[in-house]
Amino acid sequence: MIVTATFLLGLAYTKPMVFALVVFVGLLVLALFKYNFRHWQRENVPGPKPSLLTGNLGPTLTMKKHLGQLCEEWYKKFPNEPFIGYFKVFKPAVMLRDPDMIKSVLVKDFGSFAANDFPLDEKVDPLLAHNPFMVTGERWKTSRQLLTPIFTASKMKQLFPMMEQVSKQFVEYVGRQLGQDVEAKSISAAFTTQNVAGCAFSLDAECFDNPKSEWREMGKKVFQPTFLAGIKFMLMMFLPAVTHVLPVPFVPTEVNDWMRNMVSKLLAERRAKPVQREDQLQSLLNLKTKTELTEEVIAGHSLAFFTEGFETSSTTLGFLIYNLAANPDVQQKLYEEIKAAMEANNDTLSYDVMQKIDYLDWTLQESLRINPPLASMTKLCTKNYSLKREVNGQLVGTWLKAGTPVLIPMLAIHMDAKYYPEPEKFRPERFSPEEKAARGNQMVYFPFGEGPRMCMGMRFAQTQVKVALLQLVLNFRMTVSPNHKPFALDTRTLLVQAKDGLTVRFERR
Repeated sequence: MIVTATFLLGLAYTKPMVFALVVFVGLLVLALFKYNFRHWQRENVPGPKPSLLTGNLGPTLTMKKHLGQLCEEWYKKFPNEPFIGYFKVFKPAVMLRDPDMIKSVLVKDFGSFAANDFPLDEKVDPLLAHNPFMVTGERWKTSRQLLTPIFTASKMKQLFPMMEQVSKQFVEYVGRQLGQDVEAKSISAAFTTQNVAGCAFSLDAECFDNPKSEWREMGKKVFQPTFLAGIKFMLMMFLPAVTHVLPVPFVPTEVNDWMRNMVSKLLAERRAKPVQREDQLQSLLNLKTKTELTEEVIAGHSLAFFTEGFETSSTTLGFLIYNLAANPDVQQKLYEEIKAAMEANNDTLSYDVMQKIDYLDWTLQESLRINPPLASMTKLCTKNYSLKREVNGQLVGTWLKAGTPVLIPMLAIHMDAKYYPEPEKFRPERFSPEEKAARGNQMVYFPFGEGPRMCMGMRFAQTQVKVALLQLVLNFRMTVSPNHKPFALDTRTLLVQAKDGLTVRFERR
């Protein structure tokens, strides 16, 4: 600061014209900044006050606060507003609060919000560019039409025997750690990675026997929260212009190369020895398309099977284990419901039997309410759109220009006592038919998103998590370790993860 002041004073004496130009440019830039940050003020839209360099995202960019925490603060600060205006660094954006407005954006007027707000450079992330979550327009429609048949209920039924086999291996794996402190997310990632390797590619990832499993190592390279990974992710999401100058891939090149090599080898083997398989790769190859899928496209979809199949599901399963450990009454009731369902089916388990265990489904939904994989989702306005709200008894429209980010604070809504009384309490009965009917059709629950761009892998995720949880509850009692640290969100990622882990213990029933 002193050096800068000294330099400017020297410049003022030696080169007054240059000094005047510097001052003029500086004042002009400052004026433009201030004008930009008065955007919502001019539109008469309430919202948090932005700071000059980071808009409203300073605490998240510096990894002091999780974006979910910021959203919850804004959500509570403006309780009577259907939406508020904020600044995604320099860019004007809105956060929706009203369920009807959210329904319009995600479902009714989907055509005006048809893209997810995830900046992607195809040259830097070539395989990720085939992920349905990333692509837009006709490419998204084509991708969705291509992959939808792979995630039907009938396909899940076909994959169920494989999932059950992996879940029993999971029981053996957990059984070797009885009485020890176990991190729930970590063991869940071992299960979901092993399961995805089998269900997607008919491969053994060796997650239960090899602490350095190549599959687990590759998964960590993509998602493991670290300080450097946090910086990279924050820049990619909130300052994409920087990544255009310094291109850094979301998926490391090493992981892309690993996936390409694996897919190339699998395709060569299957061409040489055609064998009927039920895995997702074979389902993809069996699809009849107008043009033959290239190896690069297949590798891109395979990367999506892997990354989306293991990470968010391991987070979901990890929180489920912890929530049941922290609520032994719910755990016992779930055990009794599972036992009763199996006894009614000659002590055997099937996909259809599992689907009929209502309390299992309610428990999963309640855990996803409190701990969704993402605290928020952001859509992009793809066509100019008018958001309507009431001001002084009159309906007023606020125009959103195409390109405006539209944030939906899922976690804040899930934890709103207006919709879920005593929101901190873990109570699966919230998702009984009676209580769901009492809430009506309000859009206040969306851990997988909603509308046409709802998560395509939802059915797969729910099935694998249920299979694993069912086997754990049947075989073990779960308790919270006395060494467990109070829950806090990990600020190095936008995913909902526990900063210090979820430490639990298992004992045989």
